[in-house]
Amino acid sequence: MSEKRKRITLLNVLHEPYDKRMYHKLARTLAANGYEVFSVCPYSGQQSPESDIGVRFVVFPHKKGWWNRIKSVFILFKLGRKIPSDIYIVPEPESWVSALMIKFFKGGKVIFDMHEHNPNKMAQFFPGFLHKFVEYFTLKVMRVFARWTDMIILTRESFEPLWEGIKTPRITILNTNHLQPICTDIPASLVEEYANVPTIIHQGVFGTIRGSYQLLDAVEKVVKEIPDLRCIVLGEYVYGSEDEYRKAIRGKNLEANIHLLGVVPFEEVPKYIRVSKIGLILFQPGFLNHILAMPHKLFDYMREEIPVIVPDFAVEVSKIVRDSDCGLCVDVTNPERIADAIIYLLCNPEEATRLGKNGRKAVEMRYNWQREEQILLDGIRRFVS
Repeated sequence: MSEKRKRITLLNVLHEPYDKRMYHKLARTLAANGYEVFSVCPYSGQQSPESDIGVRFVVFPHKKGWWNRIKSVFILFKLGRKIPSDIYIVPEPESWVSALMIKFFKGGKVIFDMHEHNPNKMAQFFPGFLHKFVEYFTLKVMRVFARWTDMIILTRESFEPLWEGIKTPRITILNTNHLQPICTDIPASLVEEYANVPTIIHQGVFGTIRGSYQLLDAVEKVVKEIPDLRCIVLGEYVYGSEDEYRKAIRGKNLEANIHLLGVVPFEEVPKYIRVSKIGLILFQPGFLNHILAMPHKLFDYMREEIPVIVPDFAVEVSKIVRDSDCGLCVDVTNPERIADAIIYLLCNPEEATRLGKNGRKAVEMRYNWQREEQILLDGIRRFVS
């Protein structure tokens, strides 16, 4: 294998082929910069996934459930070892195990991409009285893994204390998006449906712990003052029952106001954001992942120059919003506070415009993938190559 054409394989337990981070950011960046890139990942589609930039996919059936996640460790090991690589990049503890097994038997270097608080996430699979123990144990195991790992990528600085005392090189790459012009290619149907009425948007995985019922109650309050309000919800309803949520919407006679549009193609998302007046992030407290969240959607909203409403308890998110002066930080557990923020921004368009422009400026100057990808490439060249 030529030194100039190093091979990097991404091993994924949960992330499907066109995942926003693993494919659209990491894989495409690496392929565009001369690496030969493979992605081993679960897939629930019918046609074989393809890449316009040369990333090659090796897929296995996507099956949900804890037991299937465990089995994925061995599936990834079996498939990954057939692709001798210089570097393996992994985003989950399970795929991390697979990569270390491959490293032991076949060689190669391992990078762990930590884009969520894995110990806290793992604890959620267990009864509440076990959460602290599972979180403690998971972190201990991860710190052992780290000693056999060649580099760790952190997506936020608040993760750094977890690795105190570990000598493994670490770089911080914020979970930002590609800098691109504000979206103007918007279908007439979207403009007609949303652009000319007061429209708000929540995009990304949704459900109870993402504030679905707080949003429902907030919209009920807002429509009393702004009857033609539209609320776009893009993404899969994961946490709780979508059928029950739709029933609750009908029960409040809000079918005309809340539009659950499901998942739309990655490249279509900016169009829906651009026809909206406000972007929402409604993570509920009680989860460390929410306290330390760094969601894509924040930068999606900022890039399209719309103001945001975010949780005041979310450390990373609220800091960015306050420092950039691009939105409002509120108590998202309280539908009345959410409603007040929505009404304020919709009734004060000049202020909303000012906040939106501040968000766009912050993205242009600081929060963009073109900046972060250089940190990724420099880190690989310095610590792994």
